[in-house]
Amino acid sequence: MTPRQAVVIGAGIAGASVAWCLAERGWQVVVLEAGPGPGQGGSGNPAAILYPKLVNAELTPTHLQSLSFLLALDKLRDPRLAPHFEQTGVLWLDQRKQKAEVGPEHPWWNQHVWRVDAAEASALAGVELPMSALWLPSAGMLYPQGLLRALLTHPGISLRNETELLDARPLHEGDQPYWQLHTSQGELSTPVLILAQAGAARALEMTRDLPLKPVRGQVSALAASLPLRTTLCYGGYLTPAVQGQHCLGATFQPGREDLETRSEDQQANRSALADLLPALASALPGCDTWSARASLRWQTPDYLPLIGELPWPPEHQARLAATPPGRRVPPPEAPQPVLYASLGHGSKGFTQAWIAAEIIAARLEGQEPPVPPELIERLRPDRFLIRKWLRGALWKRSVSV
Repeated sequence: MTPRQAVVIGAGIAGASVAWCLAERGWQVVVLEAGPGPGQGGSGNPAAILYPKLVNAELTPTHLQSLSFLLALDKLRDPRLAPHFEQTGVLWLDQRKQKAEVGPEHPWWNQHVWRVDAAEASALAGVELPMSALWLPSAGMLYPQGLLRALLTHPGISLRNETELLDARPLHEGDQPYWQLHTSQGELSTPVLILAQAGAARALEMTRDLPLKPVRGQVSALAASLPLRTTLCYGGYLTPAVQGQHCLGATFQPGREDLETRSEDQQANRSALADLLPALASALPGCDTWSARASLRWQTPDYLPLIGELPWPPEHQARLAATPPGRRVPPPEAPQPVLYASLGHGSKGFTQAWIAAEIIAARLEGQEPPVPPELIERLRPDRFLIRKWLRGALWKRSVSV
């Protein structure tokens, strides 16, 4: 083992992006993927939409999605990755109950966003639209499988498919701590372990208490029948042709973990479009001709991902439980190997994963992350456990034993 060596668990966009960012810095990275190849979970749809959910001018400088979007655009300019991003622009359609409160005071105005009337929106889209919209010209469509392949074929990355992490234990060799990994393909050791496997983290004893909740989403794929030139977003989304098909989606079903595609979800995707754009929906082929894919997105109770260093959870919780709330938590008795997380990105993984990757890579290199410190604090993976401790929940439980 060498200090600039890491194992990443998961070959979706969260794992692939952090592996790439480390490999670009000269690290040797092994990526373990439980499935037969990259993008088996939420990263496996035929297209992904890269755009930010905008906030007002005051919040923008510390807003995760805004910062993530700009960083993702910068990364995707790399000639090795650029072929897998099509900058089609995105029209965020104005709706009676959901008009984005973004105007000329926004720091991106007239660069990454401005408002267009119905005629301008129609000209940009190539189809008739009866409402105004926010135009995001820098946004667009990603092609997930091509992007993941481009990331994971980096010469500093070794991808091991069909290799599930079953357990991880911190050990020491002299003064050097390391992780002993028990996988479905044998044993492996590493000084740095990065968890990016979304819901599969629940299967590990050390991370089963992380507050990750499933949200099922089904996306529909249908033969291209519209001269649509840009992606339409309205709560759902409709893409231009992707390999001869429009992508329409996606359902949002918290708590469900079934992955069988359902005809009623196809109809739900169509109805969401028809409620706003009935003429456009009527021009689509019948639902019985559509194909579909269902996957799980994983999110946290506060909808922010878990990004950053994660103290080994069993020992961390025990130390908190033995310490009165608000006191200084004693450090581990012995140095612990390095554990980081990039989890819980929900439906924003293709945007947010890049900023997570840069935070982790910068920290491992001893550099300052490209993110305001207050945002780093809001993203810390143990924040929910810390909140329980500060409320006295852990301490009360410990003294009652």
